[in-house]
Amino acid sequence: MAAPDDLPAPASRHALALLRFPDPRTDWVVVTVASLTAPISDLAARIEALHRAVPIVGARLDDETWMPGPPPEPVVVTGEPLGHPELDRPFDLAAEPPLRLVVGADGTRLGVVGHHAAFDGLALVAVLAALTGGPSPSPVASPPPGEPGSKLPLLARLARPADRVDPTPGVWPGDTYASRTIAVTGKGITGRLAEACVAAVAAHNGRRDQRTRKVGITVAVGGPAGVGNVASYRRVDVAPGGPVALVVQDALASPDEPGEQVNAPKALMALLTPVVERFSDTILLSNLGRQQVPGVSRVDFFPVARGRSAVCFASAAIEGAETTLTLRARDLSPVEGRRLLDDAVARLERASAPAP
Repeated sequence: MAAPDDLPAPASRHALALLRFPDPRTDWVVVTVASLTAPISDLAARIEALHRAVPIVGARLDDETWMPGPPPEPVVVTGEPLGHPELDRPFDLAAEPPLRLVVGADGTRLGVVGHHAAFDGLALVAVLAALTGGPSPSPVASPPPGEPGSKLPLLARLARPADRVDPTPGVWPGDTYASRTIAVTGKGITGRLAEACVAAVAAHNGRRDQRTRKVGITVAVGGPAGVGNVASYRRVDVAPGGPVALVVQDALASPDEPGEQVNAPKALMALLTPVVERFSDTILLSNLGRQQVPGVSRVDFFPVARGRSAVCFASAAIEGAETTLTLRARDLSPVEGRRLLDDAVARLERASAPAP
């Protein structure tokens, strides 16, 4: 394929897996909101420099081809970007770039939002770093695909879907966002996060008289460094109380890729529309790890909440500053979303506490 800094360019295999995904309710908007130590005085100039280095930040999508275009203009909103309708509205990729920048009125909160077909979570952190005085990033293309994983787990989900996070009754006009600071060190952090989140989901469902026997998790896997969408993921099914952390760590070590990232035929993906939610996860979990981002004290990272359950947890750490655990949910009220996240944080803290 063409180099990622050479537009026009066809959408990558990672992008096609999302652009062809048979779920019309998913907008693929990835949200990152950073706390800055000081406002950026020359944001427009930094956006121009970023656009020269990484043209995808100004691209437009023509069918399944990225075309060159002008970069985004930052949107200034009153108060906090998180929760503002401009932050996570759907992208019109034919008419606007796949990157959106939303600045709070005082300039110390910056939303860096991307369409997932163009950017993964680590790419948005690289964009943020470039805008706050870090190194200029480079474009990155999808590496050659690995071996597709076995279809047996998907067939098992088709026969018996994973349990969902029980929704809050009613209709919620927008996604629920919640964020907490955490203190977690050592090895196997992603597995420990998964264990705490699974236990919190089971407790949430238990309060609503819903049994949780099969928890499906999509665990994000980072790709090569650079700006683009090169992230992969692994799917696991676990039982609450089982060896969740071990299962997740084993999955992360596997070289197998999801079949739809290796090849996503348009006709086949369309045929799956009536049954796609049977393959859905209970939760998605992403851990961006520890990042060096100048002028940033905190990053709240929110992947896409999708599928039948539409709940995701994510963690991001800033070197020398804060580590966060976040929740994004399509079908939970703000109160229940905060309660679910608080429970996960409390379980993580208890598990991390030294023995008396």
